[in-house]
Amino acid sequence: MSAASRRARAAAVRGRRAGLVSRAVADGVDFAVIGLLLFGILFAFAAVRYFVDGEFDMPRIGAVFSAAAFPVVAVVYLTVLWTATGRSVGKHLLGLRVVRDDGTPLGVLRAAARSLLCVVIGVLSLLWAAVSKRNAGVHDLVLRTSVVHDWSAAVPTPVPSGAVIPEGGPA
Repeated sequence: MSAASRRARAAAVRGRRAGLVSRAVADGVDFAVIGLLLFGILFAFAAVRYFVDGEFDMPRIGAVFSAAAFPVVAVVYLTVLWTATGRSVGKHLLGLRVVRDDGTPLGVLRAAARSLLCVVIGVLSLLWAAVSKRNAGVHDLVLRTSVVHDWSAAVPTPVPSGAVIPEGGPA
């Protein structure tokens, strides 16, 4: 398949809502990335402790810490990336972007609320996309968000309604 035909296929589906399988694969990648982030945090803690005490030991964490730390890292990770680009690592790899239903970026409050809902009721919420006519999970319906196909690197910037755009485009 040539690069031109791949670009044409990508352009044909750009903006269309993503289905359950692509979203689930992207979420699986994000699950692994969050696990690696948590490991990185623990490793950094051990490295700092090494510089202070001269002893490198990975922290021995219990189930309670893991059960609390993983969701916190997940919410922060998803909120930051969805606010900044509309994509997490998994969504970037699969060419997906999280946007409001009108196609504009989420904003920090909606991204935080969406990430919290995804972490708390994640799989059950996402499974609703299998029967939804608009491929929306419960969290998408509640917060009026969508996951769409978008391979472009640029973050879409909305033009305020009623704004006058100069003849040559935005400055």
